[in-house]
Amino acid sequence: MAARPGVIMRAGWWMAISMVVGLATGCVVNEPESPPRGVVVSGPPPAPVHEERPPAPNPQAIWVAGYWHWTGMQYAWIPGHWEAPPSGAVWAAPRVTTMKDGRYIYESGGWRPGGGARNAIR
Repeated sequence: MAARPGVIMRAGWWMAISMVVGLATGCVVNEPESPPRGVVVSGPPPAPVHEERPPAPNPQAIWVAGYWHWTGMQYAWIPGHWEAPPSGAVWAAPRVTTMKDGRYIYESGGWRPGGGARNAIR
């Protein structure tokens, strides 16, 4: 027995609507909170150590203030020093962030492409 053309059209139309509704509802994406870019540490670092800045060795040198660095077991003080910066880079100091759940996240410092936070001084 042959199918009637009107029945096939209605069936095709309902199938098309079902696919559109299925695709539209299946495309909802909830972005999770981006994970921190660092390591979980036992707590914040100690207070910074006061240091005297010696004269610059040359006009291009940048002073990188001393900072506490996480070694994987504990914090270690890295004394302030003069560095020759990579071309177009700025120094981003290490930082510790307290998360909503109380964890501390340490992000190491380093030279970053220009435009970031700075703590280096000429």
